[in-house]
Amino acid sequence: MINTRTILALLTIAFVAPSQLWASVSPEDYDVPVSTAQQLRLGGTYSYAGSGSDTGTSDGSASLLYQRYYNSLPYAWDMNFNGVGLTRRTADGTQEGSYNFVAGSGIRKYFKPEGDLFYSGELRVTGNSDSDRPTIDVTPGVGYGRFIRVTPLAQAVRIEEFLLNEGVLKGPLPKETLVALAQVIERRDEFETEFGDRYKVKWFEAMEQVIAESGQFVHGGFGAVGSLRVDEVLFQEHVNERFIGWDVRSGIRFEALTKDADTPRQDPGLSLRVRYSRPVGWKSQFDFGAQYSSPFTGDFGSKVFTLSSSLNYLYEVTNRIDFTLSNILTASRSEPDVEATVVNQVRSGFIFFIENQVNLNVTGSIAKERGQDPTQGLNMAIEYRLR
Repeated sequence: MINTRTILALLTIAFVAPSQLWASVSPEDYDVPVSTAQQLRLGGTYSYAGSGSDTGTSDGSASLLYQRYYNSLPYAWDMNFNGVGLTRRTADGTQEGSYNFVAGSGIRKYFKPEGDLFYSGELRVTGNSDSDRPTIDVTPGVGYGRFIRVTPLAQAVRIEEFLLNEGVLKGPLPKETLVALAQVIERRDEFETEFGDRYKVKWFEAMEQVIAESGQFVHGGFGAVGSLRVDEVLFQEHVNERFIGWDVRSGIRFEALTKDADTPRQDPGLSLRVRYSRPVGWKSQFDFGAQYSSPFTGDFGSKVFTLSSSLNYLYEVTNRIDFTLSNILTASRSEPDVEATVVNQVRSGFIFFIENQVNLNVTGSIAKERGQDPTQGLNMAIEYRLR
């Protein structure tokens, strides 16, 4: 099995360490009372092969991804949806379609606005074309920890880099200035609500004022070149989301709805989850998550359980090319007297940002199920970022 920890260590040494040499600010320096983020992506693939009027292959897929996140001192919430639709040409010449989706939402209410202890509620909905209806799970629980979105600070660091390259700045900006600049970037919705169509002018003026107070402008302001560079970072380039933090949550999982009327609901069970996210320098992001559940019956523990973990690493090779690496492990046992099913998958690839909102994703994967031969695959997809 591929040792993902070794790969990550080598990538960190080769790629991340050099990027930290010029940064005067770190993710830990950023904190805001409210942070929000959302993304909406549409992707698709299609392959065709034929001879004359005969169609041999006509396979395609379409995917939709939506994520939204909100964090404040008293509470935080998130929601997500990931759906895929498939069409394929069968051996008898007919076209078959199928779909699957996973949707979820969660809310965390903190006992104290300045504290990290919270109680939570989570909803998970899954469905596919083989089921009569979606499966719904509900999990109330308690936990500890927080996440902070530091993407605006990553954008501020990139703006500083561009302005230095263009000779707009005398030298690197102080840490306090970069943090203040990131806080103005975070307020985009506020400026848009107050100033309408003219919000960008007022927004840029506020950023310019923050930098001017540091005394680092060569000519007192952005100028035409500097304004173009700021616009490029905020509206044309893609800056990957950056999060820092961790949380641990324990709860009771209830199956509210099964995939069909004939399937009985599972017994309530223990649900444990841990999540960790951290930027490494300003060109990388590391995320880890693990979840375990087991029913409150005589089979509790290792007799009947579900365990999953995911480790994801992203490195920005250039402003238009990202490298991704992930390891996904799942293990489950549905009956006490059967062997647990264990599947490990490693995926690696590149994301090419072709033009503004259009991406080309190239991903290779290797998967190994216990007792089975390894399988491998290669996928290429065009993706459009709606938000």
